[in-house]
Parts: sequence; structure tokens; C-alpha cells
Amino acid sequence: MKHLTQKEFKKMIFSSYEKIEKEKEQINKINVFPVPDQDTGDNLAATLKGIKQAIENKDFNDLEEFSQAVLNGALSSAQGNAGVIYTGFLSGFLPCLDKNSTDAKKLALAFEKGKEKARQSIQNPTEGTILDVIEAATETIKKESEKETDIITIFRKAVEKAHEALLATREKMEIFRKANVVDAGGLGFLMILESHLEALEKPAFVPLSAELRRGKGEIKPSEQVKRFVQILANRYEVVALIEDPKLSDEQIKKQLGKLGNSLVLVRYGNKMKIHIHTDYPDQVKKNISAIGKILNLREEDMAKEVAGEESVRKVSIGIVTEDITALLPKIIEKYQIELAFAKYDWQEGENLPGENIYQKMREADKQGIKTFPKTSQATPKSYLDAYEKQLNKFDKVLCITITSKLSGCYNSAKQAETMVKEPQRIFVFDSLTAAAGEALLVLRAIEIIQEQKEISEVIKELKNLIPKIYVYVIFADPKWIEAGGRITKSQANWIRRMKKLHFHPLMAIKNGLIAKAGIVWAKDMAEALFKKIARESKKPRKQGKKIRVVINHADNIKDAEKLRKMLKQKLKAEVSFISLAPAVICAQAGPGALLAAWHEL
Repeated sequence: MKHLTQKEFKKMIFSSYEKIEKEKEQINKINVFPVPDQDTGDNLAATLKGIKQAIENKDFNDLEEFSQAVLNGALSSAQGNAGVIYTGFLSGFLPCLDKNSTDAKKLALAFEKGKEKARQSIQNPTEGTILDVIEAATETIKKESEKETDIITIFRKAVEKAHEALLATREKMEIFRKANVVDAGGLGFLMILESHLEALEKPAFVPLSAELRRGKGEIKPSEQVKRFVQILANRYEVVALIEDPKLSDEQIKKQLGKLGNSLVLVRYGNKMKIHIHTDYPDQVKKNISAIGKILNLREEDMAKEVAGEESVRKVSIGIVTEDITALLPKIIEKYQIELAFAKYDWQEGENLPGENIYQKMREADKQGIKTFPKTSQATPKSYLDAYEKQLNKFDKVLCITITSKLSGCYNSAKQAETMVKEPQRIFVFDSLTAAAGEALLVLRAIEIIQEQKEISEVIKELKNLIPKIYVYVIFADPKWIEAGGRITKSQANWIRRMKKLHFHPLMAIKNGLIAKAGIVWAKDMAEALFKKIARESKKPRKQGKKIRVVINHADNIKDAEKLRKMLKQKLKAEVSFISLAPAVICAQAGPGALLAAWHEL
């Protein structure tokens, strides 16, 4: 075989998953380094399963597209020291493949890059581990490719040398000699190599790893491995996948390296996998959340794992909130959020043209229609339906509602809580804010849940965040609030005169209620909100903190986009999203209104 195509690589990956899944207990049995938690086989199997699921039943245009899918699957599913190191190997190996097919020389280059990435991913590479097996296979493939073009022949020799390197790990660490074992991660990598060879051509010889596992040849694992005594340098394992890391690999290693050992980092595109053993899991998670957005996180108590107890911290919390948060559909879908729906009644506007309620309001004004939408809270039934959906998927449900001081939604949510069979699984939380402000709380709740924190911890952090969330509303024309009876005609005229002079009155949500927020001189509404946020956030930004912002608009995307651009360029703010403002909040403010909420990170 002179070339490997996408077809062969798929077979190799499927074969490696099947082999590791079948033999994972054999790998687990000899796992004593870096901790004797007997889960290396499980972790490799979970990593390979994620890769398999990322590519099965899918067609790819070329090896480049195939490789991207494999790496994304590996990053999402990688577990344990060996699983993350193997992902590091793949992050170097796969990008080196030719677009359509790969020959022996290109395969050798890919292995070389994979070896380098695997070693670079580890803070303190140790001799006598999986790295030795990777290096032996790489050097053999490199050497043989200079004189041989048949990939199967090259693979056979690479497997033999990898086997020899694995046997040698026993003599490179005192811990292996005492337990009479080889490195478990190294055995896993050898099995992966063998599976690749088996996928290409069933080998005539019995896989060398099989001889090792049966205790034949040089090594017979001690019967005492399960009871092997080893003091854990650190008790907890934290594995996280983050997006858009803000620091370099070296900066992250320096920062997290102080909190533990066995630190492994794998970066691909805008994502990074982080693995660490630590005695300070909460501090590690806090640091990781500051480095980038957590997509998933796994925390394991290795002391319990060694003792055979349930070790992985499993937090299963579903979120319910109202459509008032105006979350984007992709956020709702990705994080499996269920919504309760507030209502508005406006029969005169039903048949008016317009893509949204604010366009209909403009049309009603043109036609001289004097009635406007009347809003009402989400019903208990709406919350109950959302609860029941979430209770089928999650152990607990967190319901975040609009401020109880402006709406009866909180009361509806509490009533619905009494209607479920297990009300102790429902936790209703009064946000004391609304719209974009409530959305910020939901986004933070998602992050805290991703950090695998318990419901009490989630609620505690959200309560602490509420006073730090600022929500500002600015309206385009006071006639809508005047029509709603919120201000008098003379007050409306005064506001119009002020706006002509570029003085913009702002409203805010404070302590759950709508309040005045001062007047800002600015060319337009976007600049007015920008100036307000820039002034109010000056102190935390001087301290080096970033701010997170959500923007709502009442059919005024032009000003919303302008505000986003100013916030990002001038304040380096994280603008999570822009969305159409909820009618419950902005129907009174009227078409053209702009709303922004922010808090420090």
C-alpha cells in the first residue's frame, strides 16, 4: 500500500476505537502513573468514541475537512492525561496530511509533528511514558520511509519498535518497577498503532500487546496493582474545553502550573483542551473561566476513584427562563434552554404589515390607530410545560425570571413549581432585572453550570452578580411613553426639545424597578449609551477587567450595530449578542428604542 486516503483513515480510527473499547480494562489494570486511578483505558476509549461519533455516517470533501472533524471530536471528548496527550498528538499529525492521499514520506512528517505537539502539550514531559512509545514509532517510520514506500511494511516495524519502547518504560520509573507494569498510556498508544495496522491488513502475527497483556514475555503485571499504595500529589482532576483562550500556552502553563501538576494543553483553532491534577479545583475552574469561555468541564475526585467510589462530579441542571430575555435561537438550542412565553394583546395590530411588533406600531401610528399593545405575564401553564421538558433531561431545573417588581412572571413560575411531582427539583430565581440584564444572568448561569457547580453555588453566584448588572434604556420618540400614560404631554415636549439639542434622557432598571438614569449629551442614541457605559465601567476597566454586554433594540438594528462596534473597538468589550427587544419592556419605550446591559467579568 503506497498511499492512505480518507477511506483508510476512517477505517483506522474505527478500528482503534473498537480495540481500545474492547481492551480498556486491560489498560486500566496497569494504570499507576501519574495516579493509580485505573481509568486510562476508559479515558482513551471515551476520547476515541468522541472522534468516531464526529466522523461516522458523514462524507467529507477531502482529508483536510476530515481532519478538522476528527480534531473537533477529539477536543470535545478527550479525557484523562493520556486522552489529552493523544489529542495533542493528533493536533500535530492531522494538519500535515495531504489533501487527498498521503504517502510514506508525508506520513513520517505527520508523525514527527504529532510527536512534537504531544511533547509540547505537557508542562513537564517525563521519560518512561506514552511519549517514549510515540517517539519510537515516529523515529522508525521516519527511518523506514527513506528506503521503503509500502506503508503496511513500515507500520509493522513501527509497531515492533513501539513495543520495545513500551517494555523499556518499566525500567525508567521506580513506580513501574515496584508495580511490575509498563506505562498504561504507552500501552494504549501501542494498541492504537496495532489497530491501524489491523485495519489496513490483518497482520499474520498476534499483536504484541496481547502477549504483554497475558503476562507472557518480559513482564507479568503484579497481582497487587489494584491495591498498589501511592500517595496522590493532588486529589482532583479537572479537564476543560474552552473557546477563544486569551493567553498564550506559556502564560497558561505559568498560571495553572502553580495550582497542580500533570498539566496538559492542546490548542486547535479557537479551542483549547486543558487537563490538570490539583488540590484547588475551584481556583483552577475560576482561572480557566477567566482564560476563555468554558464549553465543557469535568471534575474528578481521584481519591474516590482509587477507592472505587463514584468520583466524577456530575451536575445536571437545566435552565428555564422567559422569552423576555430575547436570547438568540442558537443559544437556546445549544444549551437546551426552555422558555415560558409572556403575552401581549393587540387585536388592532394583528393584521397590520410588519415583520415585528415595532414595525406594526409604526404602521398603527401612520394609520391613526390610538391603541397599542398590552402586555401580560407568562402563565403558570407556560412554566409548567417548560419544567416538565427539563425534568425529563436534567436532575434539577433553574428558572430565572424577570424582576418580580415589574411583572407577575415570578409568581407564575412559583405556582408552576407546586404543580410538578417533584417540586424539590425546581429552583425559581428572581433576577431583579429584565431583557438584556436578565439575559446576562442566564449566560452567567450557563457558564457556572458548565463549571460543574452545584445548584446552591449557581444561585449564590447569580445573587452576587445582580447588583453588578447595569441596564439602560433610551427611547427614540417620547410619544410612545406619553401614549402609555407614563409621562405628561408637557414632559414629552420637554424631552423632544432636549433631544433636538442632543441631550438624551436615559432610564435604568435598578433594584428591580425602572428609574431615571440621567441625561447624556451625544450625537445620537448609540453614542449616548456608549458614553454612559464607558463612564460607569471606567473603574473596573482600569483594574484590567473586561465587561460583557448584551444589546436589545426595538427595530433599530443600525444604532445597535453602531453601539456594538464602539463598545468592541474602544472598550474592548465582549458583546455577547444583539437581539430584538422584548415587547414586555420596549413596547412602552416604542419603536427605535435601544437597550443595553453590562457587567464586569
